[in-house]
Amino acid sequence: MKASDIVLTGASILTAAMLFAGCAGITHEPKVDMSALPVVDDAAFLNALNSIGIEEADVRTMADTSFSFSDNDTDYKVVINLDATSEKNNQFSYSQCADEKTARELFDYYYDNYDHLFDAEEFSGISSHEIGSDSAYVLIDGRCDNNTTNTYTPYHDAIFLKGDTVMVVVASDYDIITEKEINDFLKALGYPHP
Repeated sequence: MKASDIVLTGASILTAAMLFAGCAGITHEPKVDMSALPVVDDAAFLNALNSIGIEEADVRTMADTSFSFSDNDTDYKVVINLDATSEKNNQFSYSQCADEKTARELFDYYYDNYDHLFDAEEFSGISSHEIGSDSAYVLIDGRCDNNTTNTYTPYHDAIFLKGDTVMVVVASDYDIITEKEINDFLKALGYPHP
C-alpha cells in the first residue's frame, strides 16, 4: 500500500512539473482592452512625468507643427508633441496628431520597429500586441540577444494608439529600477505596463 502511494505521489509531482515547465514557454501578456483605457491629454501626460520626477521644464514641446524621422521621410503633423528622457535614460513620448489617419501612420512607424521581435528566436521575454480600427498597442518585456556581437537589446516598452494620440515609452536597460520607473509612469496614466 505504501509503495503504491509513493508511486502515485511521484506521478503527481512529475505531472505537475511538466505542467509548470509548459507554462515557462508563455510568450504573450494578457490582451489589453483599449476601449476601457482613459483618453490621455497632454496635461495628464505631463502630470505622469512629474510623478516620476520629470519636470515640465525638462520636456521638449512642439506645437502645431510636423516632424519626421531620419530613416523615414513621412511628415507627421501634430497638434502637440511632448518628449522627455529621465535620469535613468528612459524615453517618453506623447503625440496628439492632426487627425486619426496621421496617428495610425505614426503608430505603424513605431510598430515596424517591434514586429520582427514577436517571433524571433533571439528574443526572450513576453509581448502582447493588437491593432484595432481606432486603437492599437504593443507591450514588450525581455531582451533580444545578438550572438554575433555578444550584445543584447533590452525591452520594457509600450506603444499605445487611441484615436488621434500616440504614446511611446522605451526603457533604457533591463533592470528592476529602470522598469519600475516605466511601470510607475504608466500606472499614473491608468495604463498597463509591459
